[in-house]
Amino acid sequence: MDTTASEIMAAFAPQGLLKEMVGPDRPVRRIVAIEDCGPGDLVFVDKAEYATVAARRQPAVVVTSFKLKSLLAGESSLTLLLAPNVNLAQALIKERYAGRRFEDAGWPEIHPSAVIHETAVLAATARVEPRAVIGRNARIGEHTRIMAGAVIEHDAQVGSHSVVHPNAVIGYNCVVGSEAVIGAGSVIGSEGYGFAQDQQGKSHPIPQTGNVVLGDRVRIGANCCIDRAAYRTTRVGSGTKLDNLCHIAHNVVIGEDCLLTSMFCVAGSTTIGNRVMASGQTGVKDHVTICDDVVLVHRAGVAADITEPGAYAGLPVQPLKDYMRNTAALRMLADLRQRLMGLERRVDASLGSPASKGVPPPLPSDAN
Repeated sequence: MDTTASEIMAAFAPQGLLKEMVGPDRPVRRIVAIEDCGPGDLVFVDKAEYATVAARRQPAVVVTSFKLKSLLAGESSLTLLLAPNVNLAQALIKERYAGRRFEDAGWPEIHPSAVIHETAVLAATARVEPRAVIGRNARIGEHTRIMAGAVIEHDAQVGSHSVVHPNAVIGYNCVVGSEAVIGAGSVIGSEGYGFAQDQQGKSHPIPQTGNVVLGDRVRIGANCCIDRAAYRTTRVGSGTKLDNLCHIAHNVVIGEDCLLTSMFCVAGSTTIGNRVMASGQTGVKDHVTICDDVVLVHRAGVAADITEPGAYAGLPVQPLKDYMRNTAALRMLADLRQRLMGLERRVDASLGSPASKGVPPPLPSDAN
């Protein structure tokens, strides 16, 4: 990395990512964690406690917020780049200057061990690493990289500026958009889970002949499975990001800009809206609908439609405020039971009931 504070400012100020530069121009040689920084480094500071670390370790440039400016402005050895959203600045600045360079692997543009069908169409800038397989009539877009051992089956499409990581599979007739990332070992277009049982209880597969369509800027983590539809399309909208180890069943439709973390699992024919967020191990039943702007937490289990935006938790899900109150009450359940039993004894004693004297209640008249 060889740049300066002013060059970074000039690159990101026009879109409003950076708003102000405080201090002299300084060279920047690397972007590092705040705990490891030193002279010549650029760091991101979004918390007050990190400002103290930066002042002590003296990096060259600190990207921080206007709120934290006063904590660092007195350090003459630091140049500040002020951002309205420090985390977004971290994402875009690091992506530009310190993101992974796939060219460092050193493979030729098309590795001789790759198997590419003669009818496949690859853009001139596409890259194919060792032992990748690209099938009949497949189409690969500009600046897309198919990494070692990946398989692009017949009639599949991958857009431009995308990366298919090692040993991933893009199934036949499936479509991956532009600027997409398919994690290592993931399968896009795996066989949907559909069977019919005969009179002897034996299961017979219902052929899953639909496909999967991923929008632009979709990120699929490692070892995920997205099943193809039975007849039509399993769809993941543009900008949606899946963590590792997620499963999307056949005929599911997921909206745009969703964030779905590890072990998210959704059963078939469910529709999920835009900007839905789910924490780890969230499960969603088949044939339900989740509206836009829903947040699912605490291993949420969705068994029925969610029609109102907001945060939900528990199994079955309930609004987060209700879930927290009910969880707190559950922790006191044993104590509440003891208190209730004590109250019952006091009531029985005050009424002179047989129970208060140790005499069991009479049996019902038909208990002979």
